[in-house]
Amino acid sequence: MFKKILLSLIGLVVLMVAAVAAYMSVPFPYQEQVGHSAYQSSDRVQVIHNDFISFIPDDQTSTGVIFYPGGKTHVDTFAPVMRQLTESDVATFMVPMPLNTAFLGINKADEVMAANPQISRWYLIGHSLGGVAAAQYAKENSHKLVGLILWAAYPASDISYIDLPVLSIAASHDLQSTQAKVANNMKYLPDNSHFSEIQRGNHWQYGYFDDSQNQQQDLISRQEQIRQVVELTSQFIRQ
Repeated sequence: MFKKILLSLIGLVVLMVAAVAAYMSVPFPYQEQVGHSAYQSSDRVQVIHNDFISFIPDDQTSTGVIFYPGGKTHVDTFAPVMRQLTESDVATFMVPMPLNTAFLGINKADEVMAANPQISRWYLIGHSLGGVAAAQYAKENSHKLVGLILWAAYPASDISYIDLPVLSIAASHDLQSTQAKVANNMKYLPDNSHFSEIQRGNHWQYGYFDDSQNQQQDLISRQEQIRQVVELTSQFIRQ
């Protein structure tokens, strides 16, 4: 009897894990055509696809940015944003995550760094749950980074003791990573962290999610929110 119960419990756990995996593997709707258009190389930006996606500026740079997308998010959703950031003369690298889940690829940054030894200054950016994973990577590998940047995100555990500059960008109308959640988790970040808030921005306009995800009223435009996010991020990196 005990063996049957145990086997039934194991079977239930397996089914639950499979269901979660199937759910996470289907990304939130995003603007595929806009994402794909960002992958065209130009005189200013070279785009390279391999295990990750690289945007390399035409001028040589020693600064690199690695981006972790949020849960259920296809990396193409943020391709135009990373390309825009590259035009600030930094190399940017987007990391596709297993089952669209950054927690299954927390150490993916190591692969990017190993493949790009010409980069000596590394920043790690994460949006939403990707930011949680990025913070966990920074907690264990702060010596490999010169900065951590959180977009609509906060750490799941205390990283206040690490010696690493942190930029946290929040949005006033974010219903997922709310102002209250960001504020309540400030204590887990280093004392020298920088906090910025985008007025009338929300969770979905950091990238090019489909408009069906974005039905709130009284928002700034997606382009304006992304412009502010890129500008704040670029300023942090330059400083």
